[in-house]
Amino acid sequence: MSTVMSVQDKEWQAEDDARTLSQARIIYDDPGRLERAQQKAKEMAEEKKKEADAMGKVAGSKKMPQQGSGSTLGGKNIGSTLGERKKVSGTGSGPHNVFKRI
Repeated sequence: MSTVMSVQDKEWQAEDDARTLSQARIIYDDPGRLERAQQKAKEMAEEKKKEADAMGKVAGSKKMPQQGSGSTLGGKNIGSTLGERKKVSGTGSGPHNVFKRI
């Protein structure tokens, strides 16, 4: 892919950048809006960090966990194989029981 931009692309980019900078100035000039945006940015960064940590673990792992070791969901065992269908909560016959025959 070429990194050379056409004159038309540069014009579009300049217009888009101008709109972006204008929006940024509006946000910076509104203390409440800026504070909310900064808080949201912190939350988003933390979520991205968790995702990156998980991806790093996947990339660095030599093999997947052994079958039969069990998986957990909120600390509750949900089974280790597709054949095992252990209850996660309640009776297992909630409104989304996909294994119930009609």
